[in-house]
Amino acid sequence: MTVGADMRSMPMAHNVKPVTAKATGTPGEYHARLTLEMYGDWALQLKIGGPIRDQLVEVRNFDEKGSRPPRRKAGAPGSGHKH
Repeated sequence: MTVGADMRSMPMAHNVKPVTAKATGTPGEYHARLTLEMYGDWALQLKIGGPIRDQLVEVRNFDEKGSRPPRRKAGAPGSGHKH
């Protein structure tokens, strides 16, 4: 499996080289380390190879404290703001 990243607010602006994830020894669990150029929402692209191939995109927000679900913009669906 390889893991790459693209910043949602600036598609194709950052050159994050995909890395190979390594199995941790726990079935279905892998570890990978990416160097992201700045804080913000990033779309992580997980490409799974082998007899069955697949791709998953997971959006996460990264800041000095770590990773969490992406921030919602004011007025976005589910943000709690009414129009």
